[in-house]
Amino acid sequence: MLRRIWWFMRTGPRPRSTVTSSLNQPTLPLPQNEPAKQQETLPHNPLVDLPLEEFLEKEYEMAWKRLLANVHPEGTAPGSVVAYEWTRDSAIVMRTIVQRYIRSPSPSDERLIRDYIEASRIMQHKQTVIGGFSDGGLGEVKYYVDAGDRAHEPFKGEWGRPQWDGPGSRVITMSQYALWALEQGSDEQREFVRTVLYPGGEGERTGVIKGDLDGVATHWQKQGFDLWEEVSGIHYYTLLTLRTSLLVGSRLAAALDDADSSTHYATVAASITPVLARFWSPSKQIVRVTLDHAPGRESTEENAHEGDVEYGKKSELDVAVVLAVLHAGRETGWANLADGEAEETASKVLATLRSLMDEMGKLYPLNKGRRGKKEAVALGRYPEDQYDGVGLSIGHPWYLATAGAAEFLYLLVSHLASPSSASNGALSSASNGALSSFPPLHGFSSSANEGVLLTPLLHSTLLSLLPPLNPSLPPVNWHLPPSSPVYLPLLRALIALGDSFARLIQTYVGVDGRLDEQIERDGLAHGSAKHEDGEIEDGKKEGDVVGRGARDLTWSYAAYVTLYEERKRARTRMEELEKGKGRESHI
Repeated sequence: MLRRIWWFMRTGPRPRSTVTSSLNQPTLPLPQNEPAKQQETLPHNPLVDLPLEEFLEKEYEMAWKRLLANVHPEGTAPGSVVAYEWTRDSAIVMRTIVQRYIRSPSPSDERLIRDYIEASRIMQHKQTVIGGFSDGGLGEVKYYVDAGDRAHEPFKGEWGRPQWDGPGSRVITMSQYALWALEQGSDEQREFVRTVLYPGGEGERTGVIKGDLDGVATHWQKQGFDLWEEVSGIHYYTLLTLRTSLLVGSRLAAALDDADSSTHYATVAASITPVLARFWSPSKQIVRVTLDHAPGRESTEENAHEGDVEYGKKSELDVAVVLAVLHAGRETGWANLADGEAEETASKVLATLRSLMDEMGKLYPLNKGRRGKKEAVALGRYPEDQYDGVGLSIGHPWYLATAGAAEFLYLLVSHLASPSSASNGALSSASNGALSSFPPLHGFSSSANEGVLLTPLLHSTLLSLLPPLNPSLPPVNWHLPPSSPVYLPLLRALIALGDSFARLIQTYVGVDGRLDEQIERDGLAHGSAKHEDGEIEDGKKEGDVVGRGARDLTWSYAAYVTLYEERKRARTRMEELEKGKGRESHI
């Protein structure tokens, strides 16, 4: 029987007891014996009828409530995010809490943060099947959250390990708190950073951040599994995460007068930069998700993932490229990864999003006709995905992927509308609280004095994604400054496309704002359906739910929270830019 205890938190990788090679196995038909679709008898969900602004506000409140309900619930150890403690997923979820705390400190949020830090320290020093604290164990994937004897013990069953983005993600999350504490915190908080987070003492008192940083700096070149836990190789998501963690670590070490470590971390981060440039495919015009694929792990389990080098990803497309920017790219120079290149990564990730939309617009029935009207489409993980939320049959869109596309578009607008982008092409370092100490993130422009350089790649991508602008988009290789009459219409069109993704989430949201892992690919609620391994768990869901897979997925709520917050930031900067241009017109 499938391991169902972890469905609440997990992003939904293919369970290792059911994984098969998608290269060696034909795509399975939809599960048989599905009952007739029940759309005409479903109770109505009033959230879908709200104006977008009202829905976004209500869902923000409900997403926070549901997210927090999954952090250290009854019966779990303090610091846990149910139902297993995945290093990466927990770091992403806790980051939303850290950022909320930085905006408005509260004792309850600080308690959650401190519990998470202590749980992480305990897990770092557990002996795992791949090693201990100093010999590779930091790449372990997940830990038990039971409040009893198994609290924070590593999972020792077969799994796709190591996953090195986990400790990198943890560094990014904890460093935001650490940098804030050093700059704005109390004496006790600053002492906490020095004695618990960095550098700490010997053995099990080694600083939590320091331990992860040294592990990342040592192991970054080693192959590991991707964030979906399916493919072994070198991954864009992982490397961008590790590069960011080292840049942040360098800044933190410098703030704590550890000059040697600061230099070391910055040097290793610089070594990752040219490797990231390799992921761009000029022929496919996408950022490829994985390079240097390795055979899958050895396994004694029947039907386990054994040696499928690419795991069926012939397209090399994956929404993980977009998520990488959101989880590890903010204010870290991700858009200028290859020194001396005119084309920057921002336009390449946008082109990758365009290709994802093209493929998934055709793939999922609920997207029919939307691309032709320049509307957003519901996104899944990657076109060849066969994971249905329980086992292998056929893939579906994911809430977190669709939310990620919206957030990425808002993020671009935030950069291009920020005062520094509008004046010199760089993101203002004061824009994001604790991230103010991170290196600046550059937008699209290849010149420090221009807003947007319309390279052939960016020009064709914008024409494909957006409806005609008024005034029209200038020709290829045009430098589009913020003073151009088309600059604001371009930013408005990007926000509108982001809002189109947000409306898809509204269309398929559950009652009371529930967001599961996946969305039924036809957009209709289904009753109980049979699967080769038994009854699909979400066949027992409420009749009006079009979600499937993991119920109340914590990562889905975290993705919505950051979507909302980036949208608010983008709209604020747009309003400021519009006011500034209005003042200029009266001078």
